[in-house]
Amino acid sequence: MELVKIYGVSVRIHPTFLIVLLVYGVLGLAAQALLVFSLVLGHELAHLLTAKAYGFKIVGLELFPFGGAAYCDDLFEGRKLEESVMAFAGPAFNVVLLFAAQVLRWNGLWAGELADDFVRFNFWLAAFNLIPVLPLDGGRVLRAICAEGFGFVRTTKFLARSGQWLGVLFALYGILLWGKGKFTEGPLTFIILGGFFWFAGSKEISAAHITFLRQLTRKKEELVKKGLMRSKWLTVHRNTPLVRIVEEFTPDRYALVSLTNEKMGLGKILTETDVVEGMIREGIRYPVGKL
Repeated sequence: MELVKIYGVSVRIHPTFLIVLLVYGVLGLAAQALLVFSLVLGHELAHLLTAKAYGFKIVGLELFPFGGAAYCDDLFEGRKLEESVMAFAGPAFNVVLLFAAQVLRWNGLWAGELADDFVRFNFWLAAFNLIPVLPLDGGRVLRAICAEGFGFVRTTKFLARSGQWLGVLFALYGILLWGKGKFTEGPLTFIILGGFFWFAGSKEISAAHITFLRQLTRKKEELVKKGLMRSKWLTVHRNTPLVRIVEEFTPDRYALVSLTNEKMGLGKILTETDVVEGMIREGIRYPVGKL
């Protein structure tokens, strides 16, 4: 469902967000749900404006119950500086609002339940989004830092699966509270969080290889444009499956793969492009030595 367009960016609401608003409304918590909605929207717009400041072309923004996702024509995933700054922008927005509201409260200019909720929700949105798992901002920062050393696809899968298991723990905790007769906004929030983490983690995993192929195209264009690029050497056994090698590729370095021969000496050398094209042509389990 498209909500509005801001500077040409389509802002969409995921159906689960509407379900959450409806359920919270039935529980008499509509005001709190709308406040969270507004803060999440501001949080995601902070990401969007930071991306625009870097020159990335954002085409869409989708809002989930406790977060969102930006879609763009340019590729920022895995870039250490850009993705880290963009990820921190959202929590920073909530921290600024938190301190601004707290100053008003300290000076007696704002009081009451709304002020308390405003400070509390901003604190939890900032702290929650800094948990180092995907799809949260903390996970994106950790991926940007670790992708160069461990590979973009492998890092994404690990952090996304960690997020899914965190979601399972949240859901089980919510069900436990519900079983004790405490079906208020607390248990409901944990159960919804569990579903959100599982859904979003699955989406990150399924998109990892597509994002990697886009990164490969970008690296080719950058290499042609600049005439040079930092490289990364990998030495592999001839029987190593292609998918295992691809998981080692990183966003900012062009990989060169050296194969060992029968005597564990240096054999032929393949480029990153050779490996990826071979995987697409022969399958992910194809031994690299047969290319």
